[in-house]
Formats: sequence, C-alpha cells, structure tokens
Amino acid sequence: MPHAVNRLTIAISLIGLAALAGAAVRGLSGDSPADTGAIGGAPSPQRADSGLETQTSRYIVLYKEAPLSTYHGEIAGLPAPQRLAGAQNANSAAAKSASGGTSRIDVHSAQARSYVRHLDTVQRDHERGITSLIGRPLAIERRMHHAVNGVVTRMTQNEAARIAKLPGVELVEEYREYPLATDVGPQLIGAPALWNANPTNFRGEGVVVGILDTGINFGSPAFAAIDDTGYHHVNPNGSGNFIGTCAPGGVDEGRCNDKLIGGWDFVCGPPGNTCGVAGLREEPGFGDTNSHGSHTASTAAGNAWTANFKGRNIRISGVAPHANIIAYDICYTIAATNQGQCPNTSAVAAVDQAIADGVDVINYSIGGGASPWGEAVSLAFLNASDAGIFIAAAAGNSGPGPNTTGHRQPWTSTTAAAQHGRGTFAYLLQVTGPGAVPPALQAIELTEGSGGTAFAASLPPTTPLRVSAGINAADDGCNPFAAGTFSNAVAVIRRGTCNFSVKIQNATAAGAVAVVIANNQPTLTTPSVPGTTIPAFLASQTDSDALRDFAAGNGNTSTGGINFPPSPIPNTPDVLAAFSSRGPAEGLDLIKPDVTAPGVNVLAVISGTTLTGSENLVGLLSGTSMASPHQAGAAALLRQAQPNWTSAEIKSALMMTAKQEVFREDEVTPADAFDMGSGRIQVDRATQAGLVLNETTARFLAADPGTGGDVSALNLASLEKSECVGSCTFKRTFRHAQGKPELWLAQVKGLNGIAFPPIFVSAQGSSTTVNVLVLSQNFAKDGSWHFGKLELQPLLNRNSPQLHLPIAVSVPPPAIALSPSQVALTLPAGSRGFADFSIGNTSAAPLEFQVDNTGTASRTLIDASAEGVNSGFRSTIYTDPASAGVPAQFSSDDFTLAETTKLSKLFSAGFVSSGQPLASTAASLNWAVYADNAGSPSSNPLAGNAVWSYTAAPTATGVSVQGANITLDLAAAGQNVELAPGRYWLVVSARTSFANRWVWFASNTGDNQFRTIAPNAGGVGTWGAGEGFAGLAYSIDGQSECGAPWIGAPQRAFGRVPGNGSFANRVRINTAGLAPGAHSGYVCVASDDPIRPKVALRVALTVTAR
Repeated sequence: MPHAVNRLTIAISLIGLAALAGAAVRGLSGDSPADTGAIGGAPSPQRADSGLETQTSRYIVLYKEAPLSTYHGEIAGLPAPQRLAGAQNANSAAAKSASGGTSRIDVHSAQARSYVRHLDTVQRDHERGITSLIGRPLAIERRMHHAVNGVVTRMTQNEAARIAKLPGVELVEEYREYPLATDVGPQLIGAPALWNANPTNFRGEGVVVGILDTGINFGSPAFAAIDDTGYHHVNPNGSGNFIGTCAPGGVDEGRCNDKLIGGWDFVCGPPGNTCGVAGLREEPGFGDTNSHGSHTASTAAGNAWTANFKGRNIRISGVAPHANIIAYDICYTIAATNQGQCPNTSAVAAVDQAIADGVDVINYSIGGGASPWGEAVSLAFLNASDAGIFIAAAAGNSGPGPNTTGHRQPWTSTTAAAQHGRGTFAYLLQVTGPGAVPPALQAIELTEGSGGTAFAASLPPTTPLRVSAGINAADDGCNPFAAGTFSNAVAVIRRGTCNFSVKIQNATAAGAVAVVIANNQPTLTTPSVPGTTIPAFLASQTDSDALRDFAAGNGNTSTGGINFPPSPIPNTPDVLAAFSSRGPAEGLDLIKPDVTAPGVNVLAVISGTTLTGSENLVGLLSGTSMASPHQAGAAALLRQAQPNWTSAEIKSALMMTAKQEVFREDEVTPADAFDMGSGRIQVDRATQAGLVLNETTARFLAADPGTGGDVSALNLASLEKSECVGSCTFKRTFRHAQGKPELWLAQVKGLNGIAFPPIFVSAQGSSTTVNVLVLSQNFAKDGSWHFGKLELQPLLNRNSPQLHLPIAVSVPPPAIALSPSQVALTLPAGSRGFADFSIGNTSAAPLEFQVDNTGTASRTLIDASAEGVNSGFRSTIYTDPASAGVPAQFSSDDFTLAETTKLSKLFSAGFVSSGQPLASTAASLNWAVYADNAGSPSSNPLAGNAVWSYTAAPTATGVSVQGANITLDLAAAGQNVELAPGRYWLVVSARTSFANRWVWFASNTGDNQFRTIAPNAGGVGTWGAGEGFAGLAYSIDGQSECGAPWIGAPQRAFGRVPGNGSFANRVRINTAGLAPGAHSGYVCVASDDPIRPKVALRVALTVTAR
C-alpha cells in the first residue's frame, strides 16, 4: 500500500449481522454471507450478474489525511496539538535526543479541538465525493478522529470497489474478527522490587491502563476504589468524573470509581452490533460475561487482595496495582463455545477512543497483526504509539510450530507465554497403606470432575481405597455393583464404554464416598459427571495402573486420603508453553515475539455468564493472553518510574534487560530468539537500563517491505537478517537513559562478529551509534537460522544491568529463475541460429548451474504473486453454512496450455480470516481443475464434474501449508494429472468454519479473467467476474521432457550466478531435417536451488520454407 499511511482518514464499513457468527477475513473479500468480491486494484471486467450487487456490507476505508495522533501542524492556520508535559514530554531533553520521541497529545487543547473539527469537514467532503461517485448518500454510523480519521458506513461490494480507486483513498478493509488469544507472575518479573523501592516506590500511581477485551467484572475487589490495604486510588480526572458509558445517563452509570475510571462498549451497538443476535452473549455496557477481559485487566493492574480459590485463601495482585483502568469492551462471546470474537471495527474505534481518553498503556490480548502495514488495527496501534501509548499484545496460541506468531508489528511489543513456577492447584490422593507405599503412590494428582458435586472437605488418610474387581474390563462400572462393595470407601473404577456419570452413580449405590476414575488412555481429560452426588476425580493411566497393582498385592485393602483445599503443584519457571506462538516473522527481518512473560495457569479475576453475582470469582487461565498483561503492567510501572521515556524506549528497556535463561517446552532445550524474543521480562532491571532505543513513526512507515523498506534497519532492540550472505551489518543508536555517566563494552557473542566502537562512554544528553558486523561465510546456504547477541556491559556502575540484543541471521538457498518464460524464434529450414535466454537468481546467495538437456524438469506455467496485495477472495466450503449464509464460496483463475502437459506442483497464496494457522483450522483442502465453458469454469466443487479433483488433509503427504499458503506436490501426493491443450480453470478451497474461512489472495498479475461463485447446496450457481484485481495469487508448475534433436550445445554449460544477479546464455538451434511449421522443445538447467533443482525453458521454433 502507499507509504503515507500516517496520513489517513478511515471510513469504517462493517459487514452485516449474518457474518457476526465468525471471524472475518484479513483482506477485502467482502463479508456479507453471499458476497464473494474483493476491493481495490486495477480496473475490472464487466461482472456477470450473480445476485450479489444489491447486498450491502461494512468496510474500513482509509483516506490520506492524518488523524489527530500523527498531525504535526502541516496545514497553515492549524497548529499542531499540544503535547502533555511529564510522562512523555516531546520537548524534553530525553525525547529530543531520542531523535523525535513521541508524547501524549493533549486532546482537550484548543489546537486539538480545531484539528478535529477540520477532520469532520474533511470527512464530509469525502462523503460528498463518494455520494457523487455511487449515486446515493452514505449513512454514517460512526466518526473517528484520533487514532484514525474515519466513519462507519455501508456499501455494496461494487460500490466499495469504485471507492477504493478514488485518489484520496489509502486502503479498503472489510469487517473481520480476531479471536481472543496473577498470584505468582508479578513476583517472577520483579514487580515487588519496584513496589517496595526506596526512596520512591512505584505501583502504577498516575498511570492509566486501557484494556481492550471482553469487558470487566466491575464489582470485583480487584477494581475497587479502596483496596484491602486501605489505599485510596486517585482519579486523574478528579474524583467522581468518569469516562464513557459511566458518565451520568450512561448504561454503566454507577459502575465506575476512582480505580475503574471509565469504560466503553463498542460491540453491543455500533460498530459491533452484536446485542440480541441469536447464539451470541453480549450485554449493553462494558460488563464482562466471558472472563477473559476481567482476567487480563486484573493481571495488568488489579488491586492487591486476598482471593478464595477452591477453599484456599491466596494473595494476588496485578503488576501495577495502583494504576487506573479504563475498560473497552470490543469482544462478544459465542454462547455455545464461550469463544470470544473481536471485530476489527470495534478494536479500531476503541484505540481511537483510548487516545482521546489519555491512556498510557494498552493491553491487547487478541489475535491479528499478520500484515502490519495493511491492517486498520495495526495502523491504529502505530498512531497510538505516536501519541505516546505503549502497546502490549499477545503472540498467539498456535505454537510450537515456526512462523506462527501474531502481532508482527515492529511498533507493538509481542509477548510469548511461559511457566512461572506454580502450575495448577490439584487434589492429591495420598496412599497410606498397608505397609510400605511406593513413592509414586504417595501423591497422585487428580483431576476433579465437572458438573457434579464439588469436593469440599478432606477425606482422612485412613479412608479405604477399593479397586473395582472389573478394573481390567472395558465396561467396568457400567453395571450395578453388589450392595456394600465400596462401603465408606473411595472407589477406583476404569474408564470406558459407558459415561462417567453411570459409573459414579453405580459406585454411590454400592456405598462409595468418592470415585477415582482410572484413565484408560495416556491423554488426560476432565470427566463430565452431571447428576452425580459424590465427588469424582480422574487419575492418569500410569498412576491408575500402579494403584491397581498395589491393591492386587495387599488383598485390596489399601487406605489413603484426599486433601482439601487443593495443593499448588510446582513447575519449572521460565519454560515456554507448548502453545506459545513462535517466530520468525517471515518476510519482515524482525525478531518476534519480543519478550516472554508468565502465561500458564495464571490466577486472576474471572466473571460469570451474567453481569452480577460473581464479583469474588477468580480462576486459572493459560495463554499468551495472560502473558501480555504482565508486560502491560510492567510498562505501566516503567511509565511511572521513567516518565521521560518514549513507548519505544520502554519496549527496548524491557527487551534488553530480560532474562535469557528460558527453555522450550521439553524443559531441557534452551529457547532461541524465535521462541522467547529477548527473554522473560524483569521490570525491576528494566527501570535501571542505562541505554534505550527510540524509533519514529516516519521510519516505521518507511520500513514497509511492500514498498521496498528494510525492517532490519529500524532502531529496535533486536537484530535480524534473513539474507546474510558472507556478512551483514546492523546499526543501532542508543540514548543514555540514567543520570550517571557510564563506560560500555560492546561485544557480539554466539556468532562470529564485531561491534564498533567496542568501548564507548554515554552521559546525560548523549546518543551513541553502534555498528555490528556479523560474518556468515561459513554458514550453509540452506535458510537455517543462527543466533547470537549484541552484549553491552556497563563497566562503572554496579547497579546498571548488562544489556543484550538478540541476533538472528540466515543464509538463504539460491533460487533459480529462467527468463523469458518462453523463447520464440523463426528460422528457415536447413539453417542454424541461437535461442537466447537468461539464468537468473532471485536469492542473495550465489547459484551454481549446469545446462542439462536430459531427463525431465519442472516449468512454471503460471506465476502470479500476491506482492503488494493485502486482500483476496473467499474460497471455502463451510462446516457451518448457517453462519455463512451459504454452503460455500469459491474463487477460480484460468490458465491455457499450448500442448499436452503434466502438472507437477500447485501453489496458492492465501490467509485465514481469523489469523489462525490453516493447518489447524481446515478439516480438508481441495484442488479441482475444470474445463472452460464460455469464459468461466464448467462447474464447481459442490457440483462435481471436474477434469481432475483431489481432497486431502492439510498434513497429508505431498501437501505443504505455510501459514495459509498451500502447496500440492502432485507426484508426492500420488496424483498423475496430464492435460490436453486448452483453457482450464483452477479452484483451490478449504473446508473450514465461517469464522476461519480461507481467503485466496488477489494478484496484480493476470489477464483480468478470474471468477467467483456462491453456489447453493446442490452446486447450482453462476460464476461471476472478480473485480478490482488482475487475478488470483497462484502458480502452476508442469513437468517437461528436456531437449530436442534440434536443440544443440549451450554457449556456457555451467557456471555461477551471483546473488540477485543473472547470466546471459544461449543454445544452438539447427533446423536441418525439420519440416516447415511449429516445433517445441525445452532447454533444461540444473542448479543447487533446493526447491527447484532442475527447471525447463520452452523454445517455440517456427521453421519456414527456404
């Protein structure tokens, strides 16, 4: 997209209510249930009537005027808004020496109000132009001016396509949704050291934390105006002055206090509009009925208080317990699954409002961020950062596979999740006899059943344990036991055949006081036991078998007890959760995640499914959603302790002082930078960081790889190069951040490299640029990653922590490309000539080649990339057609074969609407090739009649899914597809839920002949012309026989092509013995490209008579 996205006005248009049951796409695929179109790009062919044009949807449209957050007085007569002194004063020495630090805008200043009025006028001018274009007025649903400058409105997909082409339009984005991605945690990250620091302690006083989530359990003690130590919170707006829907007359009036100083609801009504929708749980106001928002809010900034969890009193606290909170409700809940879904429009509106409300820190424990320069929420975060707000975000829960991290924005701080030393709270069965008890039976961890009778009092250690006589039978406990079999005993019964409740009811009738279900498989579960009247538990298969064997050896006379309340189960701290998403952030030269924080079994406030009656509830939750608020709370403490640091500098301090001793989920393998980022945060050390790094909005925008930018050149506290061939260099500029001067030793460790200057002095007001050289000449050119760090050791001050910046470098494999795609020449019969072509290398690593006209080779028949495109068209068979409104939506593009061709590889670039990995969301993938029927596919996957079709799981042999890009190796998949000359249509689709629908990226390369369809369940429908782009993003490779009798020797049989270079070559052509007419053959080139080791170039020869 164009570069100046900080100059944007956003018109936000949202999809219809039928789409609200699922998460929306990342591109411009349209979002009304039967809408298959996309927006943007080149002029389109005439669209066939598919019955879709009259359906309106809602979209986000970006214009090029700056919102308030990034306006700096460029318009004569409209001065820049004032910036607030104190926390982030842009006029401070710190900000100036940081090369343009950002500060909080005074949104109430006269300059700010004047510019907002100007934006209102600009919006109406755009609306008049749009009205003229589409021939009808727009109905505006919402206006925004702070993070983005925009409106909410409705339009058809064709209207949106035309609006996207207006000169003042930056981006059109359809409605989409993102899924939702503490007692011990604050201690682990060093918060108590700041809470109790002398002479000044820091607990978040004067800092406002904005929680963008499912709302908040406003009645919890964690959010009371006076905590249980007697601390009285101070409302920065003045006691009794509340923000948003807590203001007099608002739906939340009476729910705010001097701790919880305000809140907004952006999901019940506009722009979310989910209240009253069947199957969804959402209420007016910012109250929480999901638990997620309450949990994150209390983790980041909840009061210190004593909670009761399963009968145990536990002292818990947020990381910044004295900070104020504003709750932004932007997510609704699917009632059947309790899954939270968060519309992009609600999120953008909330960020816009957060700037107006003056928050210091935003926590965003929600998915997204895959396309930093092409998503409205990401750009809103960039502008919020420019306005002085720190953004903490969750990395996602799609690990441990590579390239699964969300929130790839360089300007957000993305958080991985690790253990914090205390796992769950569990009931323990302690076998006491008879005789010596094996150690493994002295503390058996039990999983309590759900839906039955809660365990509320300990069973004494003398309680009989009676193992069922049928413990080895598949149907143990499914039939009644003899009376008195388990009299006053704990019954041990094997899982299997009938449901848990039947077994427990039969044991109860036989006198049992509790039941332990002996698992019959390695995987644990929580037994569902509705209708039962005694406590029930599940023991692991290993423990259950040991319990059985012990009883067999003592005549089934075992005794034991079960403790109450449950005991905390220790675990190893700083071990990454298996679910925690990992880097690299492919294509960005950016290490993500940024840091790690506690995110496993975090105890914090939860809510009920109604707004009241659950004020004292707490619960254990796990996820990067729980890790992110630890970082948000840490940032709030840093904002208070270091008020002159910019948000980028706070991020750098947290990164450079993080603990590096973090382990992968096996608890043995050290984590690398793509697992943990810089390490697990230590906020007490971060506040003492002697150096910090800043970056500006202008440079963040200029780094967009889609416009030729270089993310690796950003002044971030990490260093990555994916194309480090021979050597690579980095430059980082550090600002002195403490009072005393310091002498620093700079070294590269873990890699062969040097830092210059190796020794430097920093002092107040100074900045130092350190250049880093990494030598990679000994690395294999295979794309593997190598890790190290830039270490900065302070030599003078004992209290100044050592700093480190992770480094990741890779030498990519070579990538061959022959050009042109075909050589055509005409020669007389009986003559000689040359076929000229070029051997190119699109990688930075050198390519070794050899012309080899024997055997077979692959040839690229179609290659249409998604470069520069952020949108696409749905191609999904829905597992929940009621949510989508249609059973399926398909997209198709055409290709023409001049001769009989064997297909070898199909590649389609796409994305999942929710941002989740396709491999885990798709039940199956389908490829189909159709004959041409009057310029459209002859059929569709619901109707059948394909020339060839294949369905497989995302993990099947021959199938490769990277993110949401799909590759099919036909030979590996056992498919032999040979097509006669002619025109064909390819359809690639995924079978998924509507929330996780697959969207095929559009392309600016093509013949403007791609099609979309939304057939009925019987496959009946009409293919219509796709709009706005030249085609879809895909490639097709075919297999060709190398050589021909008339193709001779090459001018250069072998050689080397430098990185990103090309080599001109030619082969001799001899027409002796050839009849006049058309002939074709293939020149083949073998190379050390591991992906395409041998490729073919078609030579089309026309022989004329002499």
